[in-house]
Amino acid sequence: MSQETVVDLAILGGGCAGLSLAYSLVNRHVERSVVVIEPRVTYTNDRSWCFWAVDGSVSDAVAPMAGSIWQQVHHRWSRWAFGQADQPVIARHASGISYQYLRSSDFYHVCCDGIESSTAVDLCLGQAVQAVTPVSAGWQITTDTQVFVARQVIDTRPPDPGRSGQASLQQVFLGVEIELAAPTGIDVSTAEIMTDMRLVDGEFCFTYVLPYTATRLLVEVTFFARMIPDQSVLETELNRVLDKRGWQQASVVRREYAVLPMGLPMAPHTPGQPARAGMAGGALRASSGYGFLRIQRWAELCAQHYLAHGEVVGHPKPGLWWRAMDQLFLDVLAANPALAPEIFDRLLSRIEPARFVRFMSDQATWTDCLLIIACLPKWPFLVALAKRLLALGCSTR
Repeated sequence: MSQETVVDLAILGGGCAGLSLAYSLVNRHVERSVVVIEPRVTYTNDRSWCFWAVDGSVSDAVAPMAGSIWQQVHHRWSRWAFGQADQPVIARHASGISYQYLRSSDFYHVCCDGIESSTAVDLCLGQAVQAVTPVSAGWQITTDTQVFVARQVIDTRPPDPGRSGQASLQQVFLGVEIELAAPTGIDVSTAEIMTDMRLVDGEFCFTYVLPYTATRLLVEVTFFARMIPDQSVLETELNRVLDKRGWQQASVVRREYAVLPMGLPMAPHTPGQPARAGMAGGALRASSGYGFLRIQRWAELCAQHYLAHGEVVGHPKPGLWWRAMDQLFLDVLAANPALAPEIFDRLLSRIEPARFVRFMSDQATWTDCLLIIACLPKWPFLVALAKRLLALGCSTR
């Protein structure tokens, strides 16, 4: 164990949130000493981050994203498609808006290069945090190889399995990026965000396809499930999709797998404890699992606050209305998985695409929300609301 290293700020975790904050600080020419502590020893192309944004410019939703990260957007689709199993696929579009994809390898490269160029920020790979202990100077962070003392700490590490299990639903996906021997006629202008919506072993499942070219595409199966499906179930469904599309013999370029807790209760901040950010701190939209833009907004906000006041902050807490709306939506999906295909079909087909994009990007107006509520089946939501109110009444007695 080496001698203590004293820093002004320690960022625990060098994933999307940790690197985004570090990069935002580098772009603001931070002079205070910052260290990012990350257990992995190298970065690979292990993630895909997607969002809707205005074409050709940085929209309000993406404006906080550092320019060089924005420039790494790998592909854009002008249309997005959905459909229930054994029914026609429907494509929608909104003028001037596209569905955009950022490869994690490009994001990691930009962030790591930026950090390497800084004399104030260090990235410490291959170090797993063992303990975080308050001391008179701030916090002592003990890793498996080193000890740091930091005046400020922000914890961006993923939630532990026990806390992840408290989520209303688990979004689990398994995907492969494939190379086809020849074009198969797939529409490269359309991203399939929710096609072949179906039930598998009583859980909601759909197919997700991002065609980069006529022969290179990402294919995933995604579950919204109460329990994490067994790996064999995911493999079987993915193989079924590849076989159905005639892509079973394609060359596999890479694979990706993730579990995103949907509706994870936000852990209340305990005074005297490090602030949380990232997935464990409220980065994910409860009802969808999208989180990249939220992380970028938070990173800019946190960097600004830290440089102005010397303190880090976690994600802003969504308003009560938005939290209640998302939670009610998850309650209905968890209690009625067989209704999920119809619910999402209504949401995607009956709502004007621009309204849908605003809703998915945390930019929805009150009118957007009211129209979304109006298009959904009423009885399941009324039952879920009654159960919530009953539970609330019992808890206050």
